[in-house]
Amino acid sequence: KAQLVDLSQYSTKSLEWLMMEHFQFSYANVGFLADAVKATTAFDTDAVKTELIRNHGEESGHATIYRDALKRINVDLDIRVEFVPTTQFLKTINILSNHEPSTVLGSMFATETAAIFEHQVFREVSKEVIKRGNWGDKGEKLVWFHDMHLAGVEQSHRDELGIFLRGLSPEQILVTQEGDRPTIDVQQALKGAYQAIETMVVWWNAMLTEAQAISKN
Repeated sequence: KAQLVDLSQYSTKSLEWLMMEHFQFSYANVGFLADAVKATTAFDTDAVKTELIRNHGEESGHATIYRDALKRINVDLDIRVEFVPTTQFLKTINILSNHEPSTVLGSMFATETAAIFEHQVFREVSKEVIKRGNWGDKGEKLVWFHDMHLAGVEQSHRDELGIFLRGLSPEQILVTQEGDRPTIDVQQALKGAYQAIETMVVWWNAMLTEAQAISKN
């Protein structure tokens, strides 16, 4: 995030490119959530699955809104060229979304937590691109898209999944079902979270390196 505080070091082309890459996750995330719902059916309570169904319902249709908002400021996703680190990132999240349920819970908690940071960053990126292009009212939908997620959507997704992980410690192996909370393999949950974080860090580092290279051309 620190590398994106001063957006003046990035060209408009590079900022538009970053938004196109971020869209790829927004588009794919609905599928990841659908897979996570199926995977967490294996838990011995329905609480995690129910929360993921809610998340899936709230995210459905968001990619269409995002695409339209980008199009309004002349960011054309149809001209995007594949960026291999994004492809690899999405493949990894796809694998984690189809793992055993505790791994899925950990990885989904990690991605929902990161989504807050991402929408904060891309809200500022959007405002910068809109200002540079003098897009005015045409850019309002794009800023609103990020505001919508930051007005409680992503925080709720993180917090509601976090309920199931609250109080767990890395020293634990297995916690048995209690109330709505299912039996959780703590080590698998940690593994899922760490793997998701690791692949997000790799992805972000690759994107920032590419954005800096684009800015120099």
